[in-house]
Amino acid sequence: MEYGGKLTGLALLIAAQWLPASPAMAHAEHDKARYVAVQGVDQGLCDDAAQPCLTLGYAISHANKGDRVLVAGGNYKIPDVDSLFLLISDLVPVKGGFDAKYQTQAPERFQTVLTGVPAEFAPELAAQGFRVISDGISQYGSELNSLLEVHQSLQQSQGSSDCVNGKAGNFSCNKLNLVAHMALSAFSPIPSAANDIWGHVDLNTGTEYAIIGLVNGTAVVSLADPANPVQVGLIAGSHTSWRDIKVYQWFDEQQLRWRAHAYVSSEGADNIQIIDLSQLPASVSLVASDAAAASAHNIYISQVDYSTNTALDGLQPALHIVGQGSGGGAFRSYSLSNPDKLVARFSHAGATRADYTHDATSMVVDDARAQGNCQTSECTVLMDFNENSMRLWNISDLANSKQLSEVSYANAQYVHSGWWSEDKQYVFVHDELDEQRLGFNTTLRIFGLDNLEAPQHVGTWSGPSKAIDHNGYVRGNRYYMSNYQRGVTVLDITNARVPVEAGYFDTFPASDGNAFNGVWGIYPYLPSGLIIASDINSGLYILRDKTQSNTRGSVGFSVAQTQANPGDNISVSVARPTGTGTVSVSWETLGGSAIAGSDFEPGRGTLQWAELDNAPKQISVQTLDSGKGHQLQAFVRLYDPRGGLTLESPSYHTLVMGENPLMPGKVGFDISPPIMQEGAQLQLPVRRSGGSSGTVRVGFRLESGSATVGSDVTDNSGELQWDEGDTSLRYITLNAIDDSQVETEESFTVRLLSLDGSEISGDSIAVQIQDNDQAPSNPGPDTGGSSGGGSLGWLSLLLLLGLKRRQV
Repeated sequence: MEYGGKLTGLALLIAAQWLPASPAMAHAEHDKARYVAVQGVDQGLCDDAAQPCLTLGYAISHANKGDRVLVAGGNYKIPDVDSLFLLISDLVPVKGGFDAKYQTQAPERFQTVLTGVPAEFAPELAAQGFRVISDGISQYGSELNSLLEVHQSLQQSQGSSDCVNGKAGNFSCNKLNLVAHMALSAFSPIPSAANDIWGHVDLNTGTEYAIIGLVNGTAVVSLADPANPVQVGLIAGSHTSWRDIKVYQWFDEQQLRWRAHAYVSSEGADNIQIIDLSQLPASVSLVASDAAAASAHNIYISQVDYSTNTALDGLQPALHIVGQGSGGGAFRSYSLSNPDKLVARFSHAGATRADYTHDATSMVVDDARAQGNCQTSECTVLMDFNENSMRLWNISDLANSKQLSEVSYANAQYVHSGWWSEDKQYVFVHDELDEQRLGFNTTLRIFGLDNLEAPQHVGTWSGPSKAIDHNGYVRGNRYYMSNYQRGVTVLDITNARVPVEAGYFDTFPASDGNAFNGVWGIYPYLPSGLIIASDINSGLYILRDKTQSNTRGSVGFSVAQTQANPGDNISVSVARPTGTGTVSVSWETLGGSAIAGSDFEPGRGTLQWAELDNAPKQISVQTLDSGKGHQLQAFVRLYDPRGGLTLESPSYHTLVMGENPLMPGKVGFDISPPIMQEGAQLQLPVRRSGGSSGTVRVGFRLESGSATVGSDVTDNSGELQWDEGDTSLRYITLNAIDDSQVETEESFTVRLLSLDGSEISGDSIAVQIQDNDQAPSNPGPDTGGSSGGGSLGWLSLLLLLGLKRRQV
């Protein structure tokens, strides 16, 4: 069998993802060495060189993200195919040939002998410091070969496949169909691994997007054709295994269109990246690298609806940075009143490492608990998962956030993250390390929130495998969970205290063990009902949920959108076409560009179906004519289905009120005054904003300043055109001419000229040119000589600069 060829390709694609990121992670259990020795014992974490573990399989399976395994000299037997796969797949770097103190790697002196390994792998393992003795282990050949083949296949994108008889192509599954798989190799530039994920629907167009973290940046993927996802942009970042992403979308009254930013934290030295999504599908761009935190483990936005990423009625979204390198890593809160700039509103006074927040979520409570626990009519409760416990905070007054309670549970190992049920009575809590440390099967804990000042542990769900649970989100009566090596797990939480598995999709066919491979993140809130998931080892998965109830039925809107005039009363139809039993679903209105109380009457209620009732139910929404004179949007959302009823898609309905006036918009530059280098090219962006009616034509002219058009910059004056409905960016290409003269900084002007009466916003912009050539600091009396300061030195410098420019 050709093991070696398969191993080489797999190792090259996977190995780099586990290289330690810089700077060191805030998460204490990441980026460690795990130690193995013949006198070791398979217990604990293998992270103490004085107390090593005994077997490679145990150490590898207990390795976390960014870890490596170091093996002291001695003889080791590989007992089974799973251990063999973990060793040769290089999912975790393993190095042999170390001395007893793991300070020196010298394979010739400290021979590390492996038995139970096919001879085909000897060359690769020798490079890692091992000596292989083949001893008839070929009985593992076909099984191992199958594991490697399947794993290798995931390095290429997979097509659509329905889940039939427990399989969708090579993937094990139950009631989740594969719509598309976008492998890491389909991203550009190709990353070695993925991390977290979030979703975005552009309310201007209805197009959905996946925003996925990669070790080399953040990619935005269009799902306009979900079976054929396409990367439309990537914002580069430092090499790190950890990124987290959230989105805020708001309506711009000046431009009369929706705008959106993605906020990205990382454990690299990127600060908080703010990414503009407003020009999709044409492009994405980096608005700012905000210094609110140099690095941070996670990021979260409160007081938004997670399907549209828009503000909840009457509330101002806030961004919370957690796990940053300062202030003990305790959560810090920032206003998003200006989405381009984070404004600090809250930080813990005197916080220490004991206050470290690893992840967070929040919910808005307006029942008796708000008055009783928060002493307010409406209370925003933030759940702070801080490694050892869960803390609840009242963040209604952001600048004066106050802790309400703290709770933990027996056998807590690493209180990682969680999410709340749609009736806001329960929270589901993930522990990331109990499967590894205690040998548990997947374990999810449920806490009751009857009293926000005293949450109670009321239930536990145990899965069928050792796979680690990571992150989870609630939509309706389904809990969507990233389950690492088991992939995606979906739970029925009709009875929140006693969840039942409803479906799964296994993106990591090689194993369901308790190692840190497979699905990192999941997002279940896209209006289409698509589920998107990020797999560390194999990229982006787009899934279709088929776990809806056949007996009780599913509920959804009959149509996705209603058009009306301001002042109309709108009747919105909700259908349960099939199913029996007494069931109900709650509904509420949400403002978008329309304001509750000004543009429509806000409402909420419950729809009920009797035992044999399958007739559609109606929701009445009264719109108001506020005289704004342009199109407005509001939403009606279904949530908290009861009686076993499930949510169908779409689970929210769009109300469109009025029409936009015919507005051609304005044309202006979409960049700060730029600086370019001699010999470089610059794409100068120009935006059409505030309308899209009709065709717009503008000219552009380059005008000399201290830089001369024609000799310092190429004269490529011309024109730009936008057709009806088009607001995508246009670009003016500028070429700065390189010369050998030493010059001061120069500038020229690019001016916009209306060719058809179109309005110009900011008609000119100055562009600076910086000289690449520098005068010698001490050329000496004879600049024509052959000394280091003479013509030969200058020629070398010019050649070097030219070479560098060509390489770039």
